[in-house]
Amino acid sequence: MIRPEATGYGNVYFAESMLKTKGETFKGKTVVISGSGNVAQYACEKATELGAKVVTLSDSSGYIFDKDGIDAEKLSFIMELKNVKRGRIKEYADQFGCEFHSGRPWGVKCDIALPCATQNELNDSEAKLLVENGCICVAEGANMPSTPEAIEVFL
Repeated sequence: MIRPEATGYGNVYFAESMLKTKGETFKGKTVVISGSGNVAQYACEKATELGAKVVTLSDSSGYIFDKDGIDAEKLSFIMELKNVKRGRIKEYADQFGCEFHSGRPWGVKCDIALPCATQNELNDSEAKLLVENGCICVAEGANMPSTPEAIEVFL
């Protein structure tokens, strides 16, 4: 069986390599992740292990913003919620008393963005917002999550 963590870990390792070219690491960085399936879950786990604070995850109903970060205990709750109970991400907000918003998390201030949900989930206006908010690295975990127009913003 293929390891379920492979894509999420790989996405973070790729981002880590990109950061190293600029003398940066995940340590102390704020990370915004879209999605809440395997890719997002394991990207969250690895980014946290590397010293980052992951503050968002999402599903088709919206996203959670946890200003305190999604630690191992909270991630375990998400894994149970999404992989076993097939629940909605809003249940995390209810459980841990954090914010829930409709839409996508790209307006949340961050250093690193990891789109791990779906194709074309990050458009040009959202890409511009990420850059304006100080995002220094975007690494795609999903299949083609950035629109061609978004990619132009990042070039």
